[in-house]
Amino acid sequence: MTLISRLCRLHDGLTDGGFLLSTLGLFLMVAIYCAEVVARYFLNAPLDWANDTFSNVLCVSLFTMVPHATRAMAHIEINLVPELLPTLRRPLARLTALAGTLICGFVTWMAWSETLRHVARGILTEQNHPVPVWWMSIWISWAFGSSTLYFLRGLTGHAAVRPVSFVRPGDVADPTGGSA
Repeated sequence: MTLISRLCRLHDGLTDGGFLLSTLGLFLMVAIYCAEVVARYFLNAPLDWANDTFSNVLCVSLFTMVPHATRAMAHIEINLVPELLPTLRRPLARLTALAGTLICGFVTWMAWSETLRHVARGILTEQNHPVPVWWMSIWISWAFGSSTLYFLRGLTGHAAVRPVSFVRPGDVADPTGGSA
């Protein structure tokens, strides 16, 4: 196994970890919401930390799931042209991978720049219990950076960099537009 293949498997493993973290986050959000309802309406003692924690967990859960959705090609797709002209399926998949690489790469650069600015300025969230904003914005950088790598891997079309999933093997699609 080459170094590139190992790095790709590491990337896939981190994406699977993000998937599991996102799943845990969904469970925590349900638990926080239920605890807040019980505390507020049955015990007459609302939890002042519940809304802050819920929104922070939502942010982390959302952005740890983005790389998995990109790897599975679970994004919105208008496939009228590939359906009408199947011979264009592969070239359009390559064009999509190129556009995804460039756009996600640019968004990653912007998000990372903002994350560094948040760290440098010590910006806090405006919540009952403030936390550093970079604790949330780092996940945006991760999501788009990881998605950039998945689009780049799809652009190469090489079997050694083809995405895999260890926790949801059926969710991985062939990024080149062919059959997996």
